[in-house]
Amino acid sequence: MTTTYRDYLWFKDDDEFAGWRANGHVVSLIRDATATGVLDALSAYSRRTRGIGFEGFGKRSLEFELLGLAPMMSQTVQTVGVADIGGGWVLLIQHNSEYLGVSDELFKPVIDNHEVVSHFSNVNANSQFVWWRNGQRQISFEPMFATSDLDGARSIPTAGSSTLFDLMSDVGGFELEETDEPRAEFFHIEASFALAERLTGIAVTKDLIETAEFTVALVPTTTEPQAPFAHEMPPRVPLLGDRATWSEVHQLYRSAGETTVHATMVLSEDQGDSEERHEVEFWYSPFEGMRQVDADGLLSVSNGSGLHWHRGPYSPHTWPDQLIGIHTRWDQQTPFRLVIDPTSSGTVTEVNGRRAWEFAFPPVFYGGGPTAVAFDAHTGIPLRAETSNRTEELNNVTLDESLPEDLFTLPD
Repeated sequence: MTTTYRDYLWFKDDDEFAGWRANGHVVSLIRDATATGVLDALSAYSRRTRGIGFEGFGKRSLEFELLGLAPMMSQTVQTVGVADIGGGWVLLIQHNSEYLGVSDELFKPVIDNHEVVSHFSNVNANSQFVWWRNGQRQISFEPMFATSDLDGARSIPTAGSSTLFDLMSDVGGFELEETDEPRAEFFHIEASFALAERLTGIAVTKDLIETAEFTVALVPTTTEPQAPFAHEMPPRVPLLGDRATWSEVHQLYRSAGETTVHATMVLSEDQGDSEERHEVEFWYSPFEGMRQVDADGLLSVSNGSGLHWHRGPYSPHTWPDQLIGIHTRWDQQTPFRLVIDPTSSGTVTEVNGRRAWEFAFPPVFYGGGPTAVAFDAHTGIPLRAETSNRTEELNNVTLDESLPEDLFTLPD
């Protein structure tokens, strides 16, 4: 049966892909290629091979944002998911209105050596369909307004005796005649999927999108110099000498961004005439969640989807994740490495038997006092944060444990 846009209505109708469609998509099919070869050609870095399906691609992409490697609306990198799908074909996807897959300039290292069919949409309802062959653009048109380049479509031959216009007519979903009548429905994205299949013979099915094993990576989109390790994790280099600057400690802190932590946290707060003390054992994964247990049992659980449970009746006093990710306490408009002078020297200290470098940071909120933070000299993990009336401190610290996923399952 001939493929038509109706074969791709799942992209319009399935809630699983509603965000992808609304926020912008790229789907590229690359002939006679490998995923590794495509990533090498694009000089991609921070490669992660744990992205199963579009859901996994989204999770890995979010990790880049959480780690500060790919800031939202960045003009210096774009995120791609690339998968080998058999027969010498590679599937490349993007989301959030990124556009590398339809850019002659950014995609040049790939299109110079491979036949490529790509389609794109963004949050502003712009769209594009591009077919490259032998390093040359065969056709480029806006699917939502396909009548803008019908002359080109009529002149471009495809396999057999059909022209590109013939295939566009066959798949349906494109508006191929000028009309003043308002359009009630739009199927140009689904039509783009179908046209890509007719040109390549490769069906990008819902099942393929859900099961493909994507390598998710960052691709540079500028030739401007970037700060060292701006878009990849720095190596973990312990700072055990006599002196360490904030720039050095900050890099060590960043190197711990993917680290799991199992430890005890003690929170002490000065209440004026008394001291309030809370102690919890916790397990923390930067992408999967956090679990806290105190003397009375399970205190709280949060998961990677942003859902949270606590025993009540009040929210917990302790939030170990906010100590481990302490950079989130300050204004995110200022890079954490610049919150204090990068050349300032730390003070050597010890926290429960672990050597640490301590720095004084400005108040977190207006009217508050400075915060002294001690970072582990071996790993960069914040071990203590202290103000005039509040101290958060870790002990019995174990890093990089493999934590089971059900540890972060919320109770019924």
